Amino acid sequence: MIGEILLADGVIDAAALTRAIEAQAVSRARIGDILTFRGGADATAVAAAAARQSGLDFADLRHEPLDAALLEPGEIEHLLRNRIAPWRQGAGGVIYAAAAPELAASPRAAGFVAAEGRALSQALIGAYGAPIALRSATRRPEGASLRAGFARWQSLGAGAAAAGFAGAVAFDPGAALTLAVWGAAGVMGLNGALWGAALVARPDWRGEPPPPALRLSDYRAPPVISLLVPLYREPETAPLLLAALMALDYPPELLDIKIILESDDDETLEAFRALAPPPHFEIIIAPDGAPRTKPRALNFALDFVRGEIVGVYDAEDRPPPDQLRRIVEQFAASPPDVACLQARLGYYNAKENWLTRCFEIEYASWFDAMLPGLFRLGMPLPLGGTSLFIRRGALEAVGAWDSHNVTEDADLGMMLARAGLRTGLSHSLTEEEAASRPGAWIRQRSRWLKGYLATWATHMRRPGALLADLGPWRFLGFNAVLLSAVLGYLLLPWLWAISFLDLAIDIDATQAGGAVRALRWTTSAVLPAMFAAAALGLWRRGRLGFAGWALTLPAYWALGAVAAHLAVWELATAPTKWRKTRHGVGRIAQDLRRRALGDDASRG
Repeated sequence: MIGEILLADGVIDAAALTRAIEAQAVSRARIGDILTFRGGADATAVAAAAARQSGLDFADLRHEPLDAALLEPGEIEHLLRNRIAPWRQGAGGVIYAAAAPELAASPRAAGFVAAEGRALSQALIGAYGAPIALRSATRRPEGASLRAGFARWQSLGAGAAAAGFAGAVAFDPGAALTLAVWGAAGVMGLNGALWGAALVARPDWRGEPPPPALRLSDYRAPPVISLLVPLYREPETAPLLLAALMALDYPPELLDIKIILESDDDETLEAFRALAPPPHFEIIIAPDGAPRTKPRALNFALDFVRGEIVGVYDAEDRPPPDQLRRIVEQFAASPPDVACLQARLGYYNAKENWLTRCFEIEYASWFDAMLPGLFRLGMPLPLGGTSLFIRRGALEAVGAWDSHNVTEDADLGMMLARAGLRTGLSHSLTEEEAASRPGAWIRQRSRWLKGYLATWATHMRRPGALLADLGPWRFLGFNAVLLSAVLGYLLLPWLWAISFLDLAIDIDATQAGGAVRALRWTTSAVLPAMFAAAALGLWRRGRLGFAGWALTLPAYWALGAVAAHLAVWELATAPTKWRKTRHGVGRIAQDLRRRALGDDASRG
């Protein structure tokens, strides 16, 4: 028994071993993992003891590094999948270091030595960082990635539509106006139908009660969960993030938390090192490469996780402590085709100002009304980018994340749907920090809308193949969900212009009169549906006090119009440009940060 070896070596004492055995009754994890991740023993000492127990030699890769010259082209994927690496040239061939020698395999191996898992990961990154980074950027097959660009028919169609409309304006302005108004009426009708259908499809207006608390001891082998947290130049978020993740009520030996940083982000690295995260946290530095996006960082870290469930959090997230237990319970009760669970999202700084209040109303509408309705309608669901949890096998089967899509979450949801897999919704709610300044909000929203358009363009390169994968009903839903919000924002200036024109002339008597009446009718239908969704979402969250602020949403949507036009411009000129949202800068976030750091001045 490894515990006895460590005890005999003086690495642990009897009390530590007793505590580990007691913890094992709940988590069913290996004693070595319990001692490592609860801080009872050094990871290297545990791995060396395990090697002795198996009769294997042990290589401490911190002092006996890999020989980078032994890597063969095309071998990276095999090394990562098997958690091995060429270590030394022996008399009979290459000797490999392996994190799990009993499972290792390689046609070139003359033998294996044992290595500690995280030391092996860091050694692989240090020796082969460039090819691993390239793999993370191109992990998704090109045909299913934005990096393949737009289809010829998409480019030609967009150009022809623009030229045709410009010609109509030049030769028959009245006809062009009529056409534009009919288009606006159609978009408003699509939005109204989508919101209305989502509301009608959701009969449980009072919301779902939370499930009973999960007892991990009821499970034969509770799953290991890997949490990926990509950050870039966000040192101010470290205290709050670390406190939130450490509060998660899940055995540390079953938690594998990866803080993913970029190679030039020394500030955030030092901020986390200064806080001394516990052993179940690991900082992974992604080598420099292009595109520098969140999905590329996620792909890079995915090769080093040990969990069968992979979750994603953002820098500003504050999940409830029981969220992981709820997720495990829901996965256990779900059929195998439920590959992903999306938690609800809200804002802890919703009361900070007008903008954050509107943002909270919008999120309540989306996560507590629209998404549940789309789920009941059987539509493909765009994921939320954070607090999503996916079976690792399903994630790898669809090619993980598209590194070239700045809204990788929406794209991943559609990839799962095309593979015949479903996304479920969790009642658990994660709080984030809402952008509290108009400029930051516009930059963030433009990235989201650009990603929605990019996802549409990627999957609609071959409409016939998409239709075959999704079927007619979900194909319709795919187009409606991804296009309705973007087109609605883009057409807002048209609606304003028509409203002003209607004040100046009797527009009903013109050529465009019929189209304007249709536009009025669809607008009068969509607005009540959206306000009803807001009321439903706020009711479910216990925040009906925000309902009055919903009347100011038209001003909030004006910011969305600016963001949508910026999104279209950037999709054409800089499709992978990542407009970073800075977190931890709002008044409430700064106060919480001071409290997390134990600043006495922040305590009343």
